[in-house]
Amino acid sequence: MISTTIANDVLSKGLRPFTEDFKSSLCTPCTITMSAANCGTIVGTIVSDITTRIPNDSLQVTQFRCAPLDAREDDSPIPMTAYNGVGETIAQRYNKGDTVALTYRLRYNTWQTPEGEPRGRMEIVVTSSTTVRLGQISTAQRAAEAAGVAKPVEKATPVLEEIPF
Repeated sequence: MISTTIANDVLSKGLRPFTEDFKSSLCTPCTITMSAANCGTIVGTIVSDITTRIPNDSLQVTQFRCAPLDAREDDSPIPMTAYNGVGETIAQRYNKGDTVALTYRLRYNTWQTPEGEPRGRMEIVVTSSTTVRLGQISTAQRAAEAAGVAKPVEKATPVLEEIPF
C-alpha cells in the first residue's frame, strides 16, 4: 500500500502516481466534471455588427462574431449567441471593435427540417461579459447615438505635458 504521506508529497509536486493501489479519493482536485468542460472564457474583439431578433415574446436572441486576441491570422471569428438579459446588455453596451471578456457555455441544438431531416449544431452561448477596452466609438458618441442625436466626434490631438521630474 502507498502511504498517505508519500501520496500527498507526490500530489503536492504535481506528479501523478502510477501504482496499482493509488486511491483516487486522494486526487479529487484532479477530476473535472463534464459541465466544467463545457464552459470557458474568451477574450477577444467583436468583429461584426451585433444583431438582435425577437422570435417570440419570451425570447430575445443576440448574435455577433468575436475574434480571440490570441487567434492566428487564418483563424475565423467565432459566432457567439446571447439570450434575453445578457444579450440585451451586450447589444446596449458594446459595438464592433470593442474588446471584451466573454464567459460562455457550449450547447448543442437539434431540430428537424420541413422535410423531416434531423439537423444539429454546436452553439456558444454567452453567459456574462466584461469590458476590456472600448473601440474607437467614445462613450459620449454612444450616448448621442442612443438618444438619436449622433453628431460627428472630432479626434483630439494628444498634448504632451512636461514630466515633473
